[in-house]
Order: sequence, then structure tokens, then C-alpha cells
Amino acid sequence: MDLESLWTALDEHLLPLLLDYRGRLSALDVVEKSDRTLLSEADIAAQRMIVDTILEHYPDSGFVAEEDDEQLPRTGSPTWVVDPIDGTAEFLAPGSREYCSVVCRLDEGRPTGAYVLAPELATGGGPVRVHWAGQVQVNGSAAVAMPTPDVPARASVTRSRGTDARPFEAELDRIGSRVKLRTTSQTLDMLRTSIDVSDVTGAPQEQFDVFYRASQKIWDGAAGIGLSTAMGRLAVGTDGEDLLPFGEDLLAQREPTLAGSLVGAPGCVRWLVEAMRS
Repeated sequence: MDLESLWTALDEHLLPLLLDYRGRLSALDVVEKSDRTLLSEADIAAQRMIVDTILEHYPDSGFVAEEDDEQLPRTGSPTWVVDPIDGTAEFLAPGSREYCSVVCRLDEGRPTGAYVLAPELATGGGPVRVHWAGQVQVNGSAAVAMPTPDVPARASVTRSRGTDARPFEAELDRIGSRVKLRTTSQTLDMLRTSIDVSDVTGAPQEQFDVFYRASQKIWDGAAGIGLSTAMGRLAVGTDGEDLLPFGEDLLAQREPTLAGSLVGAPGCVRWLVEAMRS
């Protein structure tokens, strides 16, 4: 089965579904999960749509998905990591556009394809569609890689609200790096660390040279890690070691969590790893 045909089918199904829910935010059922993140009926509907569409194309699949579903097949081949709405709080905020739906295909623990749909991220509120099926494309055109400086001028190092500043933040400040600390969509920040989408979004200030997140759930990171490697970036843990492949024991957990993920220009990733060590 052609992976691109799956991504195209997801575009056709997901975009109207998400925009329909965005048009009636005040009426949505929303609850707070145990980790203090939000879950809406739109998350559940989007995950169901994604899973059903994948199974139509790849009936023997297994899934690692954010929203708990006892009916979801956990084992199978290939494995799909699904985040129906990355940035639910942003999705539920009228006027915000920092949210997306995310799918990553894994073969033997390694990302081999990825899909990101940000319905309102483009200039004028249009969609940004990222398809990785062999070649990485943005809205149908070949993706443009971000530059590869050795020192980060722009860094996404978000942390949970209320947590203390980390020592490496002072190092970033010392070199004059522009730092993003507030979490919106981890996937979009990882994407904008690997791919220059500023021509589509009209927002070059939202691009980054390096991304870091501690205790990253696999559905927040798999697609971004895969896209970073596809675009020639570096993806490592805080120890500087390769994050891939994802182990079977990790993927079997209910909430698979990476201790920490760094992606971006190789020189910038190495700089940040050293800043963390010192």
C-alpha cells in the first residue's frame, strides 16, 4: 500500500472534522487528565478517525496512541504512533493556531514515515500538511531544511508551567539565544527545528535551531524525531546517544516516555548537550 495515499486520505477526513469542532468550541465536552493535560471529545473523534483510516489501508497494524482505548490493537505491523491533537489546550483556545494531528509509522522501532496536519497554521489560517513518504513534503512541495549553525540563535526548550529554570537556560541567555519556554505543540516546534515552513506560515520567528524536551511522551516526539532524521538533523537523548530505534519494552508501556529528546542542527544539539553536562 502506498503510504502517500494514506496521508492523502487523512487530509480528506481530518481537516473538515477538526475545523467542525473548532467552530463549536464552547459546546465541547472537556475533561482534565491525571497529568493535568486536557482531553476533549474532538481528541477522541480524531483518534478514532485516524485509526479507522489506517486500518482501511493497513489492516494488520498495531498502535501506540495517546488517548486510552481498550479496543485499540496494540500489536501488529507496522506500528503507528498517534497523537490525535497535539496541543489540545491551543485547539480549545479561540484564535490560537498552534495545534496539529500527528501520525508516525514505525518499522522495527524506527520512524519510516510521518504525517502532520496543522489546520490553521498557514498564512491566512489555512492548513499546513507535512507528508513523509519517502520524500518529505510540505503542502505538496519538497520540504526545505533549516540551516545548520553551530550555536543556537533560537531554541525551543519548553517546560511545564510552574517548574524552575534549568541551569542551561542561563547559558542560552548568555549567548543571546531567543528562547521559547511555554509549551504549545511539541510536534510543531520539532518540525520547525528541522523544516523551514516560514514561506507557508509567514512566521520566521517561530523557527528554531534546536529543540529539547524532558520526559517526552512518545506520541509527542516520534514524528518530530523521524522528520529530523529524514531532514539530516540530529536526534539524541540528554546523554548524547541516538534515540533510535525505540525499544519494544518502551513501546509496550501504557505511556511510553523518553527521558529527554534533543533534535536540531547537529552543532546546536551538541552545544546544548554540553551545556546540560556543565
